[in-house]
Amino acid sequence: MSHRISINITKTEQVLCLYHKRIPILVRNLLFEFFSNLNQGTISLENAQIPIKIEKILEGTEFSNVVRMNNAKNTHIILKVQNKSILVFFKSYWENDEVLYHEITITSDDKFNFEDYSFFEYLLDNAIYYSDFKGAYINVEDDDFQNFYKHELPERSFNDIFLPQSILKDLQAYDAIFEKRKRLLRYLFVGVPGSGKTESLIVLANMLKQKGVTILKASAAAIRNAVKFANILAPSLIILDDVDLELGNRDNYSQTSYLRTFLDVLDGVEKINPDVGIIATTNSLWLVDTAAQRPGRFNKILFFGDLTAENIINIIQKALKNLNMENLKTLYAHEIVENYRENKFTGAYIYNMTQMLANQIDIGAIKEEIQDILAYIEEDVDTLNRLRKSQSGHG
Repeated sequence: MSHRISINITKTEQVLCLYHKRIPILVRNLLFEFFSNLNQGTISLENAQIPIKIEKILEGTEFSNVVRMNNAKNTHIILKVQNKSILVFFKSYWENDEVLYHEITITSDDKFNFEDYSFFEYLLDNAIYYSDFKGAYINVEDDDFQNFYKHELPERSFNDIFLPQSILKDLQAYDAIFEKRKRLLRYLFVGVPGSGKTESLIVLANMLKQKGVTILKASAAAIRNAVKFANILAPSLIILDDVDLELGNRDNYSQTSYLRTFLDVLDGVEKINPDVGIIATTNSLWLVDTAAQRPGRFNKILFFGDLTAENIINIIQKALKNLNMENLKTLYAHEIVENYRENKFTGAYIYNMTQMLANQIDIGAIKEEIQDILAYIEEDVDTLNRLRKSQSGHG
């Protein structure tokens, strides 16, 4: 017995009730998964703001219960929305077995009101909400879905960072406030490269992700979309790492086109939900003046400054443990620790220098003597200073 879909559309109604859009492959796949789950009853929108039910799915020339991702070039889906039939038609254009682009067309013979195309956005928002992006770690790098993808979050805990107690207390408070009140705050991390900002951010992301928070690592170019996705996938945390490099500063006329958008987001123009947080990091105090000049833009500004002697010892021990060379206790002798502290070396520098010293001692290039170790560090610092002077001379 053959089956046919019949939906009559006149040319006049087609003009009035037609939505047509070229879409990225990710959007197509999200909608395919959404409609398949809706049809199978895995999810339900019967009590939603705009109730939706699936009447029929036709993939190619065959009726189907799901939409297959790999070979659905021409797919028709009939929805029942507000007692009206809506036809959603997907078409993929191919050439020599390679996809050129994908299109979606939404139309109705019942003169359905698409409200300036917001119905498509409503479908896509629900497809995102019910996708496996919720609770994941996501990269958002532009204002489209071309660079929107999941990836693995490096595992970190508070046992992996060694910072002054005041900073640790504020980091732990961020996590505790969400756990108790389901609110996510706005923090700005300020400090020179290697001072622990990014590692601290990764620790917080791990803690929150375990509690079901979606983590969105965004570029400044994608901040508006990041806010939109974060609101849909909430509770969410938006991460903006090294924003000084992307935003610039208006005080010295170096601002980029993204700075105003960033400040609008912080001012609440983009209507960020209470269960959406932001953590931004910057190497530049100039950006702090720009971004934090208005009260309320950030709940807390954390300055990642000087390490204590205890912090330095913990960093050295961690570096040695990762090399299975814990026996080199000379590398955290008092004189060496004080040298690091007095010179205000960052945690990243201390970690890398410890591993280099351990390898040099292991192969016999330098002796495990305090003076030899200090001389090696001093030589390295002199080399770095010469390089900086050389670069500034060419600037």
